[in-house]
This record gives sequence, C-alpha cells and structure tokens, in this order.
Amino acid sequence: MERSLQVLEERKHKITEKLSSQYSLNYISLDEYERLVEYSQKIETEKELNILEKIVNSNNPEETKYNKAILENIEKNYFTLLSSRKTSGPLLSGMITNILGDHKIYLNEEDLINDETTLIVSIILGSVIIYVPDNVYVTCNAVPLLSDISIKDNNKNGYGKKLIIKGSVILGDIKIKTKEKGFG
Repeated sequence: MERSLQVLEERKHKITEKLSSQYSLNYISLDEYERLVEYSQKIETEKELNILEKIVNSNNPEETKYNKAILENIEKNYFTLLSSRKTSGPLLSGMITNILGDHKIYLNEEDLINDETTLIVSIILGSVIIYVPDNVYVTCNAVPLLSDISIKDNNKNGYGKKLIIKGSVILGDIKIKTKEKGFG
C-alpha cells in the first residue's frame, strides 16, 4: 500500500515539474498553472492522476528536433577577443561581438528556424564569415567604416528563408559565402 502511495507522489511531483516548465515557457497561463498544481495536490486516485497527466501532456507542442532547438537556443550571443571561433547549429537570432578575431559561422537551411533570422554584429579589427546554403536570401544592413562587406553568389530571387545582418564594422569585414550542398 505504501509503495503505491510513493509512486503516486512521485507522479504528482513529475506533473508539478512539467507544469512549471510549461509555465516558464509560456505554454500555460499563471492561473492555469496554479489551478492544475492545486488540483494535482488534492488527487487521491490513480484514475484522477491519469486524467491530469493527459491534460498536462496535451499542453506540450509536438516536440521535434527543431522545437527543442528553439527552446534551447532562443538567442545566441558570441564574444570573440583576440581569437578565432567556429560555430554552427540552430539559430533564432543572435549577437556577435568580435574584436581582433575571426568568427566563422556554418548554417544549413534547417538551422534558420524562422523564415527570417536576424544577426546583429559588432566588429572592430576582425572578421565574420558566414556560410549559408544557396537557397537562403541574405541582406546585410551593417554599417561599414573603413571595412569590407561582401556577399558572394547569394540567392538572387529572394525566395526561401532570409538572413538579415545588422550592426557595424570598423576596420574589419563581413563575408557571406554560399556553401555547396552537404558541406559542413
């Protein structure tokens, strides 16, 4: 009997943790969170618990590789000083600060989670090279001061996902290069 109560309490605790996660990710409101946590504490039967577990599990969006990436990589911020860095992976938005360094970013089409992704760059005496697939449209609105900004072989038709680069470059450069399929 005591073992079944312990299992019931463990399941209640898992429900509370899941509700906390859902609330912190704005899947449910504060009122709904408080109501469901209070209800979970009053549960006495396994049938009630099963019903609540179904309700809680229905609050989650379908989890895929990229949905998880959205939750884990809302925004990427990089600071490079007197060194070099190579990065890749899912990107929702980001900020790159580069002083006397080199930063290479390798992006696949599926790494750009939204249809439009914005990178804000601040470069002083450094360079940022971004490798994108040929079907990603790139616009660069960064302000150069004694600097070079180049976009090679970009998607000319403007269809597909879009990468927007904003910021400033002082005595440095931004290069956008198209990578072949299967590269990186």
